[in-house]
Amino acid sequence: MKKLHASTVVFAGMLAGLALTASPAAAQGRSCGPQPLNPLNPVENEGSVYNCKDTPNPLPPNTSIWTEEMTWMDVRDALDAGKTTVIISTGGIEPNGPWLVLGKHNYVLTANCEAIARKLGNALCAPVLPYVPEGNIDPPSSHMLSPGTISASGETFQAVLTDIATSYKAHGFENILFIGDSGSNQGHQRAVAERLTAAWGGSPVVAHIGEYYDNTAMRNFFEENLMPWGERDGLHDEPDIAVNMFVDDPSSIRWQERVDAGLATIDGVDLSNRVQTLEWGRAVVEFRATNAVEAIQSAISNGGTLPEPPQPPRTGGGGGRGERPAPDPRTMGGGDCRANTYNCSDTPNPLPEAQSVWLEELTWMDVRDALAAGKRTAIVATGGVEENGPWLTTGKHNYVLDANCESLARELGDALCAPIVKWVPEGDPETLDDPGTISLRQETFQMLLTDIAMSLKTHGFESIVFIGDSGGNRRGMIAVAERLDAEWAGEARAIHAGEYYPASPDPAKNVLVMKGLMREDQEGTEGLHDNPTITLNMMASDPESVRWRDRVRYGHASIDGFDISDLAQSLQLGREISQARAERTAAAIREQLSGR
Repeated sequence: MKKLHASTVVFAGMLAGLALTASPAAAQGRSCGPQPLNPLNPVENEGSVYNCKDTPNPLPPNTSIWTEEMTWMDVRDALDAGKTTVIISTGGIEPNGPWLVLGKHNYVLTANCEAIARKLGNALCAPVLPYVPEGNIDPPSSHMLSPGTISASGETFQAVLTDIATSYKAHGFENILFIGDSGSNQGHQRAVAERLTAAWGGSPVVAHIGEYYDNTAMRNFFEENLMPWGERDGLHDEPDIAVNMFVDDPSSIRWQERVDAGLATIDGVDLSNRVQTLEWGRAVVEFRATNAVEAIQSAISNGGTLPEPPQPPRTGGGGGRGERPAPDPRTMGGGDCRANTYNCSDTPNPLPEAQSVWLEELTWMDVRDALAAGKRTAIVATGGVEENGPWLTTGKHNYVLDANCESLARELGDALCAPIVKWVPEGDPETLDDPGTISLRQETFQMLLTDIAMSLKTHGFESIVFIGDSGGNRRGMIAVAERLDAEWAGEARAIHAGEYYPASPDPAKNVLVMKGLMREDQEGTEGLHDNPTITLNMMASDPESVRWRDRVRYGHASIDGFDISDLAQSLQLGREISQARAERTAAAIREQLSGR
């Protein structure tokens, strides 16, 4: 953690006291008036100097390169310090054999985007986008034939990329880069980058970095420098990808379970040595980051996406597709049933039952088995990336949902959670004013929700439940739920659980009020886009999402007069708030699905 200079610490302490006593006039005196930070909530701008654009950040510099882990002030200061490049990375939710979870590409990108951004030195990473083209949804094709896959149409994917890039242009980023960890993402990213380059005249630079996705180079590096591969296992899984995922989270390749079962190999490479596997993974990340940085620098110098390299001519007997043997109808898992029985729909799961409720953390076999066991409700939770005062990160709603979707799924007992939809309507993407905010147009948001819900229905989920942690999400969720519920005509249900939001619809039922820890009229008294209930709910997911450590260190560990400095107490209260919201929402969902 970087330390503040002594003079900055003194100023931060003085500013904290000023924030608690500032009048609306004092706040406007700090240049908030003509162009307030949040024009939709003028009360917030008047209530605290921390809502003023020119107020210095009261916390030390944030060392994260992920925009959703930064406050709006952190993003503002990073831009001012020259971090004007943003990387938009796209992964997927798809089958990857019996060992790797559906979110394979997203784990890879969590490690790699950070490495690339730090190597560039002037870059930040947008949240990884997991919703990409994975095949036709209905009737299903390609990866959509395997349980748990979620596909976005090419039109939806390009619309989402366009709105994200437009949001970052509005904030002043000078280089907007697309990297994709899956083959199906590449052409769409190139198309969006070229279209925006033409529309914006090359300013900012928008580029698709196709060179990032070079599996041949990655395999050659691994075999020549780390470990030769043996005979292929015939799975949608390779040693270089597995160790790349391992860097971010060993459980993403079900490492411990595989070691315990004697199954920790892939393509002849033994992954059972934890230290060795991590070393290999770090070497792969470094190799990929180095190559990507070279390509990024060339693309920026070029003013946009580099020309596609010529493709080698196809070889073969010229017999055509008609001579290929018919696929085995049992094929699932991203491979071929004839190549490995683990690619067959009826092969038992070789690993113990997974305990996660998140689709992204399950293998295709885990999802198949969960559906067979009666887990046929899917929760589609929508969050956001927006400004939330000086203490809470822009990913506030996503941290809340990370805690609450899990609580809700376990309370329902028959539910799984889709990856959080972090891209929602936050205003016109072209005119966003809050540094770091990402906004989708309403039509883009509804297209994305529709594709997610249709994908889940295709796999046999019978109830698709939308919950939203922000008021701006309600319109789109309601519209999509009502339309799909009518179209499905009882074949499956799509509902919006509006009772989930807001966090405490009745102040008297607020967990903190009921415990006598806060008055009913206490929330919102500091005039920030923040309150104790939301802060504690976020802490149940990650205390650093509210900058807890730095706030304690510099004397800012309170909100609306509520002290959060006692970590154990705050975590316990956060879990109680999450559980209370889950119980209330689960009851409403059951009632709605029962038709009462």
